[in-house]
Amino acid sequence: MKDFIIRNKKITLLISIFIFIIIWQVLSMLFNPLIIPSPMETTKTLFILMYKREFWMDIIISMGRGLLGFLLAVIIGTPLGFFMGLREEIETFFHPFLVLAQTAPTVSWLILGWLWFGTGDGAAAIFIIFIIVIPFIIVNVMQGTKQLDISLMEMAKVYKLPLGKKIFHIYIPQIFPYFMAGCSIGSGLTWKGVAMAELLTARTGIGAAMGVARINLEIGQVFVWTGILVFLGHGFSKLVKHIEVTVTRKWW
Repeated sequence: MKDFIIRNKKITLLISIFIFIIIWQVLSMLFNPLIIPSPMETTKTLFILMYKREFWMDIIISMGRGLLGFLLAVIIGTPLGFFMGLREEIETFFHPFLVLAQTAPTVSWLILGWLWFGTGDGAAAIFIIFIIVIPFIIVNVMQGTKQLDISLMEMAKVYKLPLGKKIFHIYIPQIFPYFMAGCSIGSGLTWKGVAMAELLTARTGIGAAMGVARINLEIGQVFVWTGILVFLGHGFSKLVKHIEVTVTRKWW
C-alpha cells in the first residue's frame, strides 16, 4: 500500500510538471520570445551557460553567501531566542529590535546594506539574508522555550540534574521542533534574499547575473537563473527536513 501511494505521488508530480511545460509552451507561442521564451529555447540557453566558467562560479558564490547569512542567523538567533523565552526582561529588552527586523521592508534593508557595505564583495547580500532569516529563528526558539514542560524542569531541580543533562535531555528535545520550523521558513527565504540582494548590491552571483541578463534583454537567461534559484531553495528545504527527521530518529 505504501509503495502504491509513493508511486501515485510520483505519477501526480510528473503529470503536474508535464502540464506546467505545456502551459509554458502555449504561452511562448502566444507572446514574443523576448517576453516568454519557449521551454526548448530556455533549455538551449541553459546548456550554453553550462559551458561557461562564470556560470558555475556565480552559483558557488551565491550558495556561499546564502549559507553564510543563514548560518549567522542560526548561530546568533538560537541563543538569543532561548534567553528571550527563558527570561521576560531579556525578551522586553530585545523586543523593539525584533519588531524592527520583522516589520521593516526588505527594500529598506537592501538600501541600507548597499550604503553600509557597498558593492562588490557580497557583504551586503550576507547582511540582507541574515536580517531576513534571524527573526524567524528567534521567534520560533523563543516560543519553544516558553513551552518547556514545567514539571520536567521542577524534577530536574529536585534531583539536581547537571546543566549538561538538562540541556541535552530537557531543553533540546522540546525546543528542537520549533528551531527546525524556524530553519525551514528561513531556508525558503534565503535564496529569495540572495537574488534580491545580489541584484542591487553585488557584481557577482546569481542575482548580479540576472541583472546583466535583464539589461541585455536575455529573458531566457532570467528563466534559467530563476529555475536554478528554485532548485537551490527546494534542495535546501529538503536538506533541512532531512536533518530534522534524522536527528529526531537517532536522538529520541
